[in-house]
Amino acid sequence: MRTRGPRNAREVATAVGYAAVLLVVASLAIAGAAGTAAAGDSATILEVDPETAEAPPGETIHVAVVMTSDGGYGGIGLERIAFGLEYDSDVLTVEEVHHGPWLEQGNETTVVTDHAVDDEAGTARIEQYRDPAAGGATGQDRVATVTFRVAEDADGTTAPLNVTAVDAGLANDWPVQSFTHNGSVVVEAGTGVVDASAPEPAGENGETNDGDSVDIGDAVPGFVAGTALATLVGVCLASVARRP
Repeated sequence: MRTRGPRNAREVATAVGYAAVLLVVASLAIAGAAGTAAAGDSATILEVDPETAEAPPGETIHVAVVMTSDGGYGGIGLERIAFGLEYDSDVLTVEEVHHGPWLEQGNETTVVTDHAVDDEAGTARIEQYRDPAAGGATGQDRVATVTFRVAEDADGTTAPLNVTAVDAGLANDWPVQSFTHNGSVVVEAGTGVVDASAPEPAGENGETNDGDSVDIGDAVPGFVAGTALATLVGVCLASVARRP
């Protein structure tokens, strides 16, 4: 009777070696996929609208901040947004800050808002969040409209409007990368007003999107890759075990 013990031992050792290599590859694939998922989170864009507003001295104008975001990987939306708006206080004075309907998109929830204005420093800080997050919000809409009074002695000036210190977060508490497009207000006697339209009352812009679901096609690829490679390891070991 022939003994196959040593050969079987070698085969098992080889199979274990293959399994170890495959597990390492699986780990790298999962890590890479996780990085891809993180990189797949859509950036949030905030832009001043209109980019160049125009007004004569002493006029009141509306300037909007429009936000665009597709949220994060897997269809998750934004839960919160905060940003600053810097302006030339020698030219402009804030009369009113109106919180826009951007975070009202998505499943129905309560949007909590707050803002602080420092006219001496020429800054306005605007903060909003959904309570509860309810999956967050995505899309494009106004996030705020600021009403300015143009100084009587500001003829011939151009006042920059800069979006600063953006802090956006997804419904799963992950931060989101943000980009800004700034604007300005050109003051010239005799010119017509070029500005954003007056803000709409809260809660009257757009429709809610209750009951949104996440497509199964949005499953995390790292999990899929890891599962496939783990299955391959199992098949390899089972093949060795079945040999005579």
